[in-house]
Amino acid sequence: MKKAIQTAVLASLLTSFPAFARHPAEDIIDPDAWEMIGQNMVDADSPHLNLDFTSM
Repeated sequence: MKKAIQTAVLASLLTSFPAFARHPAEDIIDPDAWEMIGQNMVDADSPHLNLDFTSM
């Protein structure tokens, strides 16, 4: 029984992580604010602009 509970907990943890991949503020912050943030990153030549999250 203990092994079944451990397996269920592990499975639920592994399947819940993709739900956290989406940024929680994505729908809260105004699109103009995202545009301003992006422009600030371009102006600062941020290394974060090269990150690729398409494989998440």
